[in-house]
Amino acid sequence: MKQIKIWALLATAIFSQNQAQNYLNYTVSNAHSHNDYEQKVPFWEAYYANFGSVEADVFLVNGKLWVAHTEKELSPDRTLESLYLDNISKQIKLNKGKIYPDSSKKLQLLIDIKQDYKTSLNALLATLKKYPEITGNSGVKIVITGNRPQPSDFKNYPDYLFFDGDLDKKYTSDELGRVGLFSADLQGLVKWNGKGIPRDEETENIKKAVEAAHARQKPVRFYGAPDFPNAWVNFIDLGVDYINTDHIPDLKKFLNTIPRNFYKNTKEYATYAPTYKTDGVVKNVKNVILLIPDGTSLSQYYAAFTANKGKLNVFNIKATGLSKTNSSNAYITDSAPGSTAFATGVKTKNTFVGVDERGNSIAQIPDIIAGQGKVSGLISTGDVTDATPADFYAHSDNRNSSEPILKGFVNSKTKILIGGPTSGLTPDNVLKIKEAKIDTYQDLKSVKKINNRTLIIDPLASKRITEGRGNWLADAFDLTLNDLKENKNGFFMMVEASQTDGGGHSNNIEQLVTELLDFDHVVGKAMKFADENKETLVIVVGDHETGGLTLLDGSLKEGWIFGNFSTNDHTSIPSTVFAYGPNSKEFTGLFENTEIFSKILSAYGIKK
Repeated sequence: MKQIKIWALLATAIFSQNQAQNYLNYTVSNAHSHNDYEQKVPFWEAYYANFGSVEADVFLVNGKLWVAHTEKELSPDRTLESLYLDNISKQIKLNKGKIYPDSSKKLQLLIDIKQDYKTSLNALLATLKKYPEITGNSGVKIVITGNRPQPSDFKNYPDYLFFDGDLDKKYTSDELGRVGLFSADLQGLVKWNGKGIPRDEETENIKKAVEAAHARQKPVRFYGAPDFPNAWVNFIDLGVDYINTDHIPDLKKFLNTIPRNFYKNTKEYATYAPTYKTDGVVKNVKNVILLIPDGTSLSQYYAAFTANKGKLNVFNIKATGLSKTNSSNAYITDSAPGSTAFATGVKTKNTFVGVDERGNSIAQIPDIIAGQGKVSGLISTGDVTDATPADFYAHSDNRNSSEPILKGFVNSKTKILIGGPTSGLTPDNVLKIKEAKIDTYQDLKSVKKINNRTLIIDPLASKRITEGRGNWLADAFDLTLNDLKENKNGFFMMVEASQTDGGGHSNNIEQLVTELLDFDHVVGKAMKFADENKETLVIVVGDHETGGLTLLDGSLKEGWIFGNFSTNDHTSIPSTVFAYGPNSKEFTGLFENTEIFSKILSAYGIKK
């Protein structure tokens, strides 16, 4: 009864504005294996998925209850005992009186009577006498559905038997006490096929059915219901307690990943209001700020936009385009060739950093613009030798070769490199860095002003926002910008949000969104500087998409998002490009990722 009351309270919450919390209360305990006996392994597949409910259709044959969907499919080796009762009994004994190892988990067994209920129930009662460990177990609820007695006759059957309720019937309090749940035919209420959302009047019909069950403190399920993710999302939104499925693995994964696929933002922020005064103006620029949220495309941005209640700095940028991300040897790139394309204008192989597909070194933006008297700074919330920052200062055919990659910074004309710890900081590299008179620091906060070439390797950089990184990225941006902007000939800055990619790889939407929102603050800072400086081009582009993220539900008003990932790796989805400031219109349309490089040099007025 306590669990039922919780369900009723949840239903009330669903229809309030705090719809988001409902997602976090759904688990595989809310899953019902409809026609379970048609699974390849009846009972066990649902059981090992930790489902809260299974259903078996029974026919009485020679005094035995056989399990099948129709009489044509009946077989003597498929009985209620062999498929269900024996296995339930076995697990109770194995778990020392509990149906599941987790003593809080329960199992509902729906027995659908296909013939005369009187004779079938008599046979069932005779059979159940052999299973006192089941009938006396509070963790197992047996519910009779299909052909069943009138409510007034419920009292004539043992207390361990419950009955499926009819929402159109009235019940006395005693009769209601014997109702295990309410079931309803969804097709009798709506014509909705599970795609999109139901029409308003159909939504009301479902809500009324759910409310009618919850008003009687009982759970509810719908049979004849569509059985795929979008339908499941709608059933959760509408407070349906048990979700029917014939696809056990799919629903199991869907429900088990809700905690990682759901996020509600608690730190809403206001975005910068651009002036657009120099946006799109055709003229050479002195400065370029390239912002790279690793592993992101439109779905990731829109997830962050939703979480911040319909506000995102990057979405205040008017000039937008799409960057094709494939590498020279793969349809799906990794980060190394992804940002090598930005840094050099050359497509190269996966794992190659700052070299062409033959392994030859290619000139990168920091070295190229140094000839014009411009300076460069690179920032990452990952390892300072990770592929993305390394692509702008190093040359290697292996992105994992941290020691030679860091050595590349010594030989690069890049002035500032800031990021997280690396295994490449060997004694030999420490010596070479010292000989090159590069100032080194292990804490961003300890650096008040940059004077010389600088390397900052701060452990805080590699922490996630949810682990306490705080405003590190914004502070690193401010520190670098304050130095670079003093150079009269201009500068180039690259800022990478590394751990947005990690959120995609781990299929963790909280990490993805919180990292992207943190990055978006820097986008706002860059846009503000561009407005003040009037000679700065800001470009925001991901090197690839990670996770195959789709957005299944969300609320722009309440700031929550529910998504689904199709992979834990990169995809070929083009990356969204945003550009703000002079020459921003050059970044519209669909183009190769290598064109980011040529467009940057063109904006500087450099011919190559």
